[in-house]
Amino acid sequence: MIQIVLPMVAPGLVATIFISIIFAWNEFFLAYNLAPKESTVPMFMVRFVTSEGLFWAKLAASCTMAVFPIVLLGWIAQRQLVRGLSMGAVK
Repeated sequence: MIQIVLPMVAPGLVATIFISIIFAWNEFFLAYNLAPKESTVPMFMVRFVTSEGLFWAKLAASCTMAVFPIVLLGWIAQRQLVRGLSMGAVK
């Protein structure tokens, strides 16, 4: 099972894990209604949008820091994702 099935499903598992992490990371509606303030990254970024205006520098810096883990994860998982895409095209 481990020697045959796991290598065949590994690219699909990596892609599924990657997409699940992105969806969980970007969840705003659930966090806004149920979680305490500033418990997630999107909730932290909301405090830079006020009635006085937008704090563009702080908002851009926090967005960069929020995107960095996802980009790093994609960079690490790139080999598995490309392998899974190309493995399905070869007979």
